[in-house]
Amino acid sequence: MSIARYQEGNISRVSRAKGPDVWVYRYRATENGERVHKSRVLGTVKDYKTKAEAKRAADNIRCEVNAAEEQAGKLTVARAWGHFQEHELHDPDIDRSPTTIRGYLEYFPQYILPKWAEMPVDEVKAVAVEKWLRSLDLAPATKSKIRNLMSSLFSHLIRHELLKGENVMRSVRQGSKRVKIPEVLDLGELQALVREIKTPHARAIVLTAAATGLRRSEIQGLQWQDLDFENNWINLRRGYVDREITKLKTEQSRKGIPMLPELAAILKEWREQTPYPREEDWIFASPAKQGKAPYWLIAVFNAHVQPAADRAKIRKRIGWHTFRHSFGTLLKANGEDVKTIQELLRHANSRITLEVYTQGNTEAKRSALNGMSGLFVVAKTA
Repeated sequence: MSIARYQEGNISRVSRAKGPDVWVYRYRATENGERVHKSRVLGTVKDYKTKAEAKRAADNIRCEVNAAEEQAGKLTVARAWGHFQEHELHDPDIDRSPTTIRGYLEYFPQYILPKWAEMPVDEVKAVAVEKWLRSLDLAPATKSKIRNLMSSLFSHLIRHELLKGENVMRSVRQGSKRVKIPEVLDLGELQALVREIKTPHARAIVLTAAATGLRRSEIQGLQWQDLDFENNWINLRRGYVDREITKLKTEQSRKGIPMLPELAAILKEWREQTPYPREEDWIFASPAKQGKAPYWLIAVFNAHVQPAADRAKIRKRIGWHTFRHSFGTLLKANGEDVKTIQELLRHANSRITLEVYTQGNTEAKRSALNGMSGLFVVAKTA
């Protein structure tokens, strides 16, 4: 690849007539055969409080700028990352979700570029990457994600004929097994927790999480039009993360799930109370946002769920994902078919699972959910 000297550019703080100061990244580019000065606004001083933070934010742009230049020398990981941003990351045909794009933009400058930026891509070796990943003080799942992002980059280079041979990242061994076993709540603990939650919206959210196993982003993304009360069914069409609507990642994630009649009754009751009951409204719309956005569930957890857990004397370390783990564990303890549990949780099926287990049917899923009905005994009496 015919590729001039790598330029760093510079970052400065610029005052504005209105609003907070902004960080500006300045660099040079070639246009019509001439070198011209260019600049991009990185964000405000509220977004990046220090110049060091602004510099990290500029890393992605710097790679993109240098990738677009005609330079002599080997293709480095930094320039490859720039090429990936320019030609693939935002490609509408690939249709990555905003959260997926944000993951790339956060992980590359934070983890990958500091180590590999100047390394020629054809000199990156699997064993060296393995050794580096082991040295990182990160959870196995995070290390696995880093490996997968690097693999996407190398696949991109091979597809664009910028790199020959096989994707070296496929030989990098990095598991994603949890270091700690996640906490789960048994049915009695869930009942005690619900009993202590008095705020209607928090109570409805917790019951939805506990009785469906939905992820936090999926609960936030629910709208009234997604609920089929006639057939007790929940259609899953979107997620909501960091003030953005996101697509659900996999086909398995987008599958609908049955809804317990008891949960349907709770949600109907909530619909009568919320000021946002229209079909297109968020089920858990936030009055603070005039219904234009759902409640921020981290805030709901901190304000209502954790205090309720403390009052119920639940000493386990819990979060929203605890309800999903508890859901799966309770179904398994109830003797439900593993395949049915996987489909209720909407996990992508592993190769071994596909070979061993048969497709769970809808009636089996409804039968499995009946084991969660006891959760609503306290909801009726509290």
